[in-house]
Amino acid sequence: MDLEKKLAEKERELEELRKMLSSNAKEELKREILKEVEERLKEIESRVVELSKTVENILSDILYLKSELKVERNTKRREIVEVEPKKSEDEDKDDSELIVVD
Repeated sequence: MDLEKKLAEKERELEELRKMLSSNAKEELKREILKEVEERLKEIESRVVELSKTVENILSDILYLKSELKVERNTKRREIVEVEPKKSEDEDKDDSELIVVD
């Protein structure tokens, strides 16, 4: 009977050790997963910062091009030479027939 008691006690101790190991393994697994998630999060954050800068640069370029287009349009408008209205033949004749009297 003494041996049976010792065996039962050792089995309980073994079960407690298994629970502790299981608990430690779970905690270790949690730490590893958390570490991996944190690393991925850092990668994502750096990518977001990079993309944000890229978008900012693109928007800046767009605004610059837009302002250049406005300047170009205004310049083209200024370059258009106003064409005087063409006189009709009747008006030309009228001018030649005019007699100026002093």
